[in-house]
Amino acid sequence: MTDDHSLVIEHANRFEAIAAEGFEGRPYRDALAHLAQHVTAHPDLAPRVAYALRMMIGFIEDSDPAKRFGPKVEILREAVGLLEG
Repeated sequence: MTDDHSLVIEHANRFEAIAAEGFEGRPYRDALAHLAQHVTAHPDLAPRVAYALRMMIGFIEDSDPAKRFGPKVEILREAVGLLEG
């Protein structure tokens, strides 16, 4: 059985994988919306995944002063918006 923290990390990593695909130019919005819908179906999970994504965004921004991964960060921000909206 997966513990609660692992579930949060698993979903955050799934959002990151979708953002990576979008960053590479592949369509991502449908997958992003579908995953967000799945996560928001669990109200206690959505804010925790959004928090994990905000942490991930911070790590990416801190390690990327040239902002090469800016488009990926924007997709992750979009995911946070879907989880909090």
